[in-house]
Amino acid sequence: MQKSKITKITRSVVVLVLAVGIAAAFIKLKPRPQKQPPPPASLLVEVMQAKASSPAMVVRSYGTVRPTETLNLVSEVKGKVVEMSQSFEEGGFFKNGELLIRIDPRSYELTVAQRKKQLKQLDAQLRRLDQERENLQISLSIARSDIELAGAERERFKVLAKQEVIAQTNLDQAEQKYLASLNRMQEIENQVALIDPRRDELLAQRELVEIQLREALLDLDRTCITAAFDGWVLKKWVEKEQFVNAGTSLGRIYRASTLEVEVGIPFKDLAWLGELRPATDVTEGEIRGAKVIFKTPGQIYTWEGRLARIKAEVDEKTRTLPLIIEVAASYPLRPGMFVDVELTGRRIDKAYLLPRSAVRPGNIVYLASNNHLVMRPVEVLRRLNDSVYVGQGLEDGDLVITTPISAPKEGMKLRLRPTKHPKGPKP
Repeated sequence: MQKSKITKITRSVVVLVLAVGIAAAFIKLKPRPQKQPPPPASLLVEVMQAKASSPAMVVRSYGTVRPTETLNLVSEVKGKVVEMSQSFEEGGFFKNGELLIRIDPRSYELTVAQRKKQLKQLDAQLRRLDQERENLQISLSIARSDIELAGAERERFKVLAKQEVIAQTNLDQAEQKYLASLNRMQEIENQVALIDPRRDELLAQRELVEIQLREALLDLDRTCITAAFDGWVLKKWVEKEQFVNAGTSLGRIYRASTLEVEVGIPFKDLAWLGELRPATDVTEGEIRGAKVIFKTPGQIYTWEGRLARIKAEVDEKTRTLPLIIEVAASYPLRPGMFVDVELTGRRIDKAYLLPRSAVRPGNIVYLASNNHLVMRPVEVLRRLNDSVYVGQGLEDGDLVITTPISAPKEGMKLRLRPTKHPKGPKP
């Protein structure tokens, strides 16, 4: 039994030695791999295809909506407020010509009646003066006839006195009668001469009363404060039955048809707006459009506006040129709202819109040509926040590399992966 056990061990050793020998033979006979140089490394980059366009330059800004026309209502006369429109409340809408506030008119009506009565009295005095002139003219005609008769009688008495037919006393009486008639005519002429100065004085008094009447009518008209346009009430500072003096502020209103936004434009963006001048028609060199935008969490409202005017001086704090954009008032646009404004200006004939990361320092763009890197200088037309407009230096179809490259080398091998074209510029 021990001999059988030794035989098994011997067989196992022989099998193991044979296996090791066969394995060593296979390893020794296996062909050795030949050494080959490593393939050149290629960089994976994202590229976008350049596409030329003719975009209109858009300049974006912001501002606060305010009324185009605001009026402060001020009392021009004193008195108690006796009537007030239901629309005259903060936020109330009123129509053109609507009565907003009425001040007690009774004392002003009495003043008007008094002035009219004075005019009637002066008119009666003028008529009486005209009648007096007519009566004096008749008396003057009679006095002249009386003088003629008295003069003829005096001449006749002179002849008779020379002939000693009558006494000297009779001639003296005739002379006195003639002089008395002459004196009466002179008195009438003096009275006639005073008619015109008296008439002028009455006419001057009448003109003064007419002025006072117009002033009284004006004060009476001022007791009614009416709306000069369709609008809204911004502020209300008076209540019914309140006594007000001339100069008291009653409220503030604004025109409902239009609103305006003041926006500051940096000097670097003015060139894209062309020649600035207010206009109603779109012509070369002018702002071609203005949009007022109000954003809420769930809604975006847009209104078309126009350039109304340009302020005369630059804002000292922001160093921008203030432009006034006028927009038609509509819901929900209200004074005090903060809005964005987009101004559409000049159009560029040929431009390429690239991500800002695609333009390297020194205005260099990396291109992929036949899967190799090419560096090309370009003309930068306008830089925005996240994009750039490029002019000369690119052609349609060029593959622009948008991936940052830490150590770029002309001609380095690339692997390409397309990237999305930027949706739109955001200044």
